[in-house]
Amino acid sequence: MSNRAIKCAGIGVAAAIILILLGAYIFNIREKTPEYSMQMIEESINNHDKSKFENYVDMDQLLNNTYDSFVDGMMDSDKVLPPDIKDSITNFAQLLKMPMITSMKQFIMNYIETGDLDNQYSDNDVNQSDESFNAVKEIFDRAGLNKIEFRQIGNIKIDDNNQDQAIAEVAVYQKDAEREFIFEAVLEKDSSKQWRIVDIKNFRDFIAMVNLSRHTQIDKYLDETEAIITRHDKTIRDAEQKYGSIVAIASTLDESKRADLKTLMTDVIKKDWEVRKQELFNVSVPKGAEPLQHVRIKICDLSIDCAEIYANWLGDKKAATLKEAEDINKQIQTLMVEEKILLNRLKK
Repeated sequence: MSNRAIKCAGIGVAAAIILILLGAYIFNIREKTPEYSMQMIEESINNHDKSKFENYVDMDQLLNNTYDSFVDGMMDSDKVLPPDIKDSITNFAQLLKMPMITSMKQFIMNYIETGDLDNQYSDNDVNQSDESFNAVKEIFDRAGLNKIEFRQIGNIKIDDNNQDQAIAEVAVYQKDAEREFIFEAVLEKDSSKQWRIVDIKNFRDFIAMVNLSRHTQIDKYLDETEAIITRHDKTIRDAEQKYGSIVAIASTLDESKRADLKTLMTDVIKKDWEVRKQELFNVSVPKGAEPLQHVRIKICDLSIDCAEIYANWLGDKKAATLKEAEDINKQIQTLMVEEKILLNRLKK
């Protein structure tokens, strides 16, 4: 090989080494940026890589900070509780903080591994009925975290006053609120100069947004259902005025009148309750109103049965049939008391 060839080969090798070193340096510089950490976090979630996720998220510090924000946010949303009761609840929540954080960490890591918040348990995990895990699921539900969809990572900026801290904007869509929210994820450098998420700066604002949305949806539900119930209650009152007390007058009527009364019971009373039930079914029910909706549907079902049985009694005149109808009517009255209690609670 000629000296010229050897010289060119040497230059080529030297250039390759320089490029490799330069590439490694650039990669190392890039690796020590908040942008790179956010990219790795996104990849770890998509690939269900728990180890990588923990490398770039300080779970202990993150959960410690967001737990307090969750408790404070929930207390802010409750305008009815007296201050001393709120303080008691907050103090009790602090007693549960460490065991809850432990369970939340396991819960989140299982989600990273499985990608499923509702069915993330394996044979080696704690039983799904474990109270702490159920409590964590409830926290995620109350916080609205089980109803978010990731949209994109937006602007990432290092703090001008603290070069070891950065804010990354993470856009998500919250289904209950039907709107986007921008989380402000706080990243800090660890001892190895790697950027890790340690807090969600505006997590309390997210809780407030979710709760405000739920309150608004509950108000809408109450307005819509009140209109339905008021309209149908008038139909029932008009029917009652028409025939008075069914039990009191039925025994004095001839067969023709009893038949008319039976028709009124089946074609007016029963059908009105059936229509009321269907209209209630068609109303969108927010989570906070689900117990009230359940009671109202149960009242409709029992009222439909009661009207049918009263109609049967008008035909067979049996005491046992009348007793069955009266027993159901007692259940209805009990549920109506419960309905009123739930309604007053929601209005507050």
